[in-house]
Order: sequence, then structure tokens, then C-alpha cells
Amino acid sequence: MKFYQIKPEERRSLLAQEGIDLAPIDPEALHSLNLLSENVVGQVRLPLGLVEKLIVNGQSYWVPMAIEEPSVVAAANHGAHIFAQNGGVQAVSHRQGIYGQIVLKVNADFEAKQLTEKIPALITTTNQEFASLIRHGGGLRSIEFKVKDDLLYLKVLVHPAEAMGANKTNSILEYLSKLLVEEKGIQEKLFAILSNYPSQRTTAKVALDFASVGGRKNAERIALLSQIAHNNVYRAVTNNKGIMNGVDAVLVATGNDYRAIEAACGVLASQNGRYESLSTWKIDKEQLVGELTLPMMIGTVGGSIKARKDIQQAFSFFKGKISSARLGEIITAIGLANNLTAMLAIATTGIQAGHMKLQARNTVASLDATDTEKKLVLKELIKHKKYSQTFAQKMLIKLRKEEK
Repeated sequence: MKFYQIKPEERRSLLAQEGIDLAPIDPEALHSLNLLSENVVGQVRLPLGLVEKLIVNGQSYWVPMAIEEPSVVAAANHGAHIFAQNGGVQAVSHRQGIYGQIVLKVNADFEAKQLTEKIPALITTTNQEFASLIRHGGGLRSIEFKVKDDLLYLKVLVHPAEAMGANKTNSILEYLSKLLVEEKGIQEKLFAILSNYPSQRTTAKVALDFASVGGRKNAERIALLSQIAHNNVYRAVTNNKGIMNGVDAVLVATGNDYRAIEAACGVLASQNGRYESLSTWKIDKEQLVGELTLPMMIGTVGGSIKARKDIQQAFSFFKGKISSARLGEIITAIGLANNLTAMLAIATTGIQAGHMKLQARNTVASLDATDTEKKLVLKELIKHKKYSQTFAQKMLIKLRKEEK
């Protein structure tokens, strides 16, 4: 039998025979993970942290973040606290649907007018085939096309209801392509697949009093940093990475496809013909105003979301059923919070000072020491502003000598 065909326990046994040291795993967890992926042999775990009191559209939320970097969670909490002092975030989602592409080869017999006339019937037939999606509020919404160099390009809009919708959209596209190849002048299908183009977007906006960011001078510096991020690609890409620190952490915690969002963000950042900041900060009417628009092709149902207990745990923090639109607004607000905190740090003390203090936790966590010893060593690292493993070991040895 091939490797993918055998049980995960047998895979682990084979790897152990080759001298590979695998971490222990609960048999039930291993079985559950094996249903989710391919060639499963173990797991990689992430800490689940929380942002408290993120206010979006007047409602307060606990927000789960799955990430191994403590500074990201701390920054999101700091930004959320500043937002709360100013009434929170106002956000709006635009969820028209997901675009799909079908490309077909055509010959001289193809007639565009004939296809145009048949589009309403194609939509009706397809939606009848996928009636369950219609019942949940989704379905095939529109079909547009153009012909170039004997190729027929169709842009298909599918509303996925409350799901991410990738699999359902691809199924609809495959079904539709089978109908199309029967039409006069269409020779063959080249491909039918969804596009990760940022068709579903969410915008979050805040207006902050100068005092909440340490005064007008800090606000003006943040606005200047924002301007630089729109004009300079080196600053822009790092600015956007800081936004995605928070966004990806919530996407992972809620079982959503962060890779698709990352890809779509690249399109949004380049929509003006050059790569720019996704966020904008400016001074307006004696306030610092921040705005962020992100692609949010996300879901709250379907896929592995309901199949995973860890993901359901994350959703429990929202205290009840939450729509995909509202989740997108929360995630975008987190991105704006992380962005503000990073820019505020750059504008004042510099980002590395606070970052390294939090990273010191990772250094101390790997020590072979008691919890009490780790706390004392952490204090010494922060006190001396030295965060290396070597210095941590030195402080641990010193501490133990003093105890004797």
C-alpha cells in the first residue's frame, strides 16, 4: 500500500523506524486530523489568544487569535483599547459574491448574440441544480463574457451565502461548463475555476482624538507614515504585513482560508498600478482618521469549520450565531488595530523595544526551569534589555547559585 493509503498510526510507525522523533498525540485527535488532510502524521498547535472589548458598530466582542507571536495579540488589544476610547470602529461589508472563470475554445460557428440570449436560462437551470444554496440565500447571480483570439472568457458571479464558497463555486462552474460545451461553436473547455479576485470587501473606519494617541504630534507622524506607505513600496509592504499579522491570526482561529485573503490583498494593494498601503491615516477635523478595506471571502459555516472542535471553540467567543459579513467586519477592525499600534510604536519609541520584551517570553519558555524560575529570568531579560538564549541561561544559572 502507498503511504497515503495506510493508517496514520502506521505512518508514524514507519517514520519512527527511520529515526524520526514524533511528538506524542492523542489517538482520537490523530484520527480527527486524518479526516481533514492528507498523509497526516501529527499536529502543529498554536496558542489561542484573545482580544478583549473590540467595539465594532456599537457592539463589544471577544476576538480569538491563533498565533505564536505574543506581540501581535498585545498590539491588537492595545489598538482595540484606543478604539474603545473613541467609540469603536464603524465597519461595512459588501458581499456580492465570488467570481469564477470559465474559458472555452470557440470556432467560427460561435455566435455571441445567441449565447447572450441563453444566459437567463443557463442561470435558471444551474440554480435549480444547486437549489440547496438558493435556500440558504446564495446561488448563481450573473454571467458575463467576452471573446478574444478564439477563446471565450466567462466571468461568473456566485453568492456563497454564509460559507467561504470555494468548493460550491467550483462545482457550479463545472456544471455550467458542461452545459456550455453543448452550445453551437464551442469546441472544448480549457478550465473552470473560481477566482480569488477581491470581490467581497469590508471597510473599517475609526476617528481618534489626538489625546488617545499621545497628542497631535504623534497623530501627525502617523499620518505622515501613512503617506509614505502609499508612495514607497518598501514601507508599504511592511505596513501591510503588520495589518495581516492580526488578520491572519483571526482567520486561522476561525478556520478561514488566509491564503486566499493574502492573495487578494496583493491585488487590492496594487489596484492603482503600483503596490501601496492597504490602510490610510490622515488628519481630518482635529481627529486622526484611519480606514482599511480588505477582501473578506470568508465563511462561518461549511468546510472544516463545523468539523473542528478547536474552531467551534473560537466561534463560541462571539456568543451566538455570527454572520460572515459581521465576522469580516471584526477581522478588518483587528487589522486596523494592529496597524495603528505598529505605526504608533514607530512614531514614538520605535517598534523593536516593545516587540523584544514580548519575544523574551519565547526565549524563557524554552528553558528547562520551573515556572517561578522562568518568571524571575524574564524580569532579568527585560531589565538588562538582553533577550538571547545565552543570556537567559546565564541568568538561570546565577539565580540557582543564589538560591543555594
